[in-house]
Amino acid sequence: MLAWLSIQGLALVESVEIEFDRGLNVLTGETGAGKSLILGSVGLLLGDRADAAWLRAGASRGAVEGTFDLSARPDLEEALRAEEVETEEGRLVLRREILADGKSRAFVNGRSELLARLRAVGEILVDLHGQHEHQQLLQPERQADFFDGWAGLLTERRALETERSGILAAQAELRRTRDRWEQDRASEATVREDWEELKQAALVAGEEDRLRADRDRLQHRERISRGLAEARAAVAEEEPGAEWAIRRAVRALHAASGLDRSLQGVALEAEQAIETARALHDRIVREEERLADGALDLEQLEGRLDRLHRLKRKHRTDVAGLLELQAELEARVNGFDPAGRDLGAAERALDDRLQAFERRLDALVEHRADRFEAFHREVGARLSRLGFGRAALRIGAVEGAGGRAAVDPTAIPSLEFAFRPNPGEAERPLRRIASGGELSRVMLAVKSLMAERDRVAAMVFDEVDQGIGGAVGEEVGQLLRSLGAHRQVLCITHLPLIAAYGARHFVVSKQVRGGRTTTSVSPVADADRVEEVARLLAGARATETTRRQASELLEGADSPRAASVTPQRKGRKAAARGT
Repeated sequence: MLAWLSIQGLALVESVEIEFDRGLNVLTGETGAGKSLILGSVGLLLGDRADAAWLRAGASRGAVEGTFDLSARPDLEEALRAEEVETEEGRLVLRREILADGKSRAFVNGRSELLARLRAVGEILVDLHGQHEHQQLLQPERQADFFDGWAGLLTERRALETERSGILAAQAELRRTRDRWEQDRASEATVREDWEELKQAALVAGEEDRLRADRDRLQHRERISRGLAEARAAVAEEEPGAEWAIRRAVRALHAASGLDRSLQGVALEAEQAIETARALHDRIVREEERLADGALDLEQLEGRLDRLHRLKRKHRTDVAGLLELQAELEARVNGFDPAGRDLGAAERALDDRLQAFERRLDALVEHRADRFEAFHREVGARLSRLGFGRAALRIGAVEGAGGRAAVDPTAIPSLEFAFRPNPGEAERPLRRIASGGELSRVMLAVKSLMAERDRVAAMVFDEVDQGIGGAVGEEVGQLLRSLGAHRQVLCITHLPLIAAYGARHFVVSKQVRGGRTTTSVSPVADADRVEEVARLLAGARATETTRRQASELLEGADSPRAASVTPQRKGRKAAARGT
């Protein structure tokens, strides 16, 4: 519940602190006293738009702060944890500050947060009636949540939503797999052809340079042969070959060394030169033999080089790149699945899953339909008690043109409330109801039906008494108190028949102090409360008669008859102050 509310420096408020209680809390006061400011402040706390116009004249900043006691609501604490918000000893503090430049700051448990986080937390905690943006039941998804929760179908529907997400993801993955397979099929022939061509080419690293060298050698074969022959003749041992000349030099050096021993070393060097010349001669002979016996022919070499050139030009890379491409294409060829990645089995499994889902979805739709009439009957009875006579609120499935299965077999039909104020009038979607009071009473009827299942901590009603009075006002009061047995309720009202049913009663008033108008909020009890209810009955001309009537209203609200439909009021204690 909202245990404590503080408003500082906003509009007519200099400083107000209110300590609310469980059950029904009513706020009354003269027109213009500032009751709407209380409601607006709660809206700011829930993330409503703020600007500098909210500030009290002369104030540099304003603030609204609320403490929520969630110690008895583990379900709400769990919902808050989903928003990454933790309570502290079962309490949660929200704060909104407005600055003179129109900017605002939001805090959750003292930690600065984005406004979006404050709104998300606020939607969990408070259902505020009177401003359309906070009336959760106007949201289509909340209408479905309400009805399915009331009908005991919410768990099944959410399970279906989870399964639907899984099916849609599986369908998307199957489409991607099928697309990849079709792309593979389209490119498979080309990939295989290129791979076979490269494989048959039997490429070898460094082959191109070797082939060019062989080609050059074969193109100049005759000239090379003549050069080798000339070289061999110049080195040959016959006269006048180099080897023959060196042998003559050796003989001459040996003869001279007999006369001069220092020449023996030179003679040995000359002998080594003979060995070198002989080795050179043998090498030249081998080159001549290789040139004569070479198996390659020029035409064959030119053909091989031309093949390499065509492959390089086709794939726009060199031989090293062709070898890498060949390995890549081989991997792709090995990855081709002639069975189509077993798409048939995956499609059958998905079809079975979809059929099972559709059976569960059909059951949900049928169970919903079975509960529609009971809902119409029960909420209609409450509307009648609230002054709508023979009004009707109906709920039905909203499907796309052509039916659900034709558009999307996995679509879970959304639900929409439609309202008919009087017999013979057309039903209109609830979201199009213009009257705030009319809408508030419809919401009250719906909320009273859902009181034990709605998860919010507090509900705030404004204008719920617009256009009603007499017995209908009493019924509204009883319904609000009944609602307060399950959730904290804050109700701003002008109607004494509603105010009498409050477990706590606050009066909003304004005074002029030091030349400035200031709004204050005070709790009333006993005689003070009788006086306030008398004022609601007769305005400023309260008499003993109206005071007696006020006492009778309060006693009637606490009577056994009232207690049979509403909880006993808790004892009151001073819990609010205003300055």
